[in-house]
Amino acid sequence: MKKQTSFIIGLVLALVVVIFAVLNVAPTVINFGFVKVKLPLIIILILALILGALIALLLSTTGSISHKRQQKQLTQEISSLKQNQQATIDQAVADAREKQRQELKEKEQTIAALEAQLSDQRASHQMAGGSNESEQ
Repeated sequence: MKKQTSFIIGLVLALVVVIFAVLNVAPTVINFGFVKVKLPLIIILILALILGALIALLLSTTGSISHKRQQKQLTQEISSLKQNQQATIDQAVADAREKQRQELKEKEQTIAALEAQLSDQRASHQMAGGSNESEQ
């Protein structure tokens, strides 16, 4: 919608310039400093209009190209950051898993030691209980 509005405004302005130029057909002298040119005012106005449009086009194209270049650079930077972030996450997960394995191993060793103690205590309790029975 915005492009259509801009296009319509441009057409209206062009029409106004053309009507103004048609009303001003008298020959006019232009002094370029080293050359004097005598042309109808309509030609001078149309040439000035075309020159202005070309300058505006060049300026807007230059800005557009720099914006596209910057956008491409930022897109590459985002991609790189995402890859780095994923690598960091993967490393953190691997570290957490290794830590869990170590903790599990330590707990299993503790359980085995406690089971051995319990087994030793039961054996000594049974021996102590067996010797008590023989004394009675």
